[in-house]
Amino acid sequence: HGEALHLVLEQLEDRAVARLLPGRRADRRRRRVYVIGEVAFGRPGVMARNGVFRTYQTPQVDAELTCIENTLVTSPDLAMRGLLGSWPLRPAMWRREKSRWQEAGEVLERVGLLDRANRPAAGLSYGERRRLEIARALMARPRLLLMDEPAAGLNTTETGRLADLLSEVTSSGISLVLIEHKIAFIEQLCHRIIVLELGHEIASGPPKEVWLDPTVMRAYLGEAV
Repeated sequence: HGEALHLVLEQLEDRAVARLLPGRRADRRRRRVYVIGEVAFGRPGVMARNGVFRTYQTPQVDAELTCIENTLVTSPDLAMRGLLGSWPLRPAMWRREKSRWQEAGEVLERVGLLDRANRPAAGLSYGERRRLEIARALMARPRLLLMDEPAAGLNTTETGRLADLLSEVTSSGISLVLIEHKIAFIEQLCHRIIVLELGHEIASGPPKEVWLDPTVMRAYLGEAV
């Protein structure tokens, strides 16, 4: 079972995120985070291959590709894509390609977009683009997913559906680290919250405990005069 961790922060460098990941450690000088092996920041391909993926505050999808093509882009399965697969091993290549497309369809079904698999992403609503971006992330088979305000721009119904989807994601063994501003969403999804002030941890624990922490209240609400 994965964990959903929420970060409350004012200003934060990527190194600080690395230092706060439970059970992981970071090398400040080399800007590396140890999650599954050694992962260098700034090298997305290396991070993805080591089980770390991220989503953005504004959904990042290719509007000209169909939903299933968008999902296939992040597949870590690169077998049979070279010269051998194009001719002498073509039957094996087609079997592998069929498997990739089947996996992409399963991921789209998981996020509720299977009926739009062959439609261009340009025709999706904002909330659907968010779910497609999550499908792309899941297709990469991450063990740790970093999410920047995933509920931003979503209405109440869409936010609730997203919380349900991400709860299912953590149940499948994927851990989440989120930065988010919607309190109800955080409380529904996150098991633990870490609060940072100027890059330093000042509180950690379940949501209801952290909200009532005097240090957190002073840092973010100020003191009564």
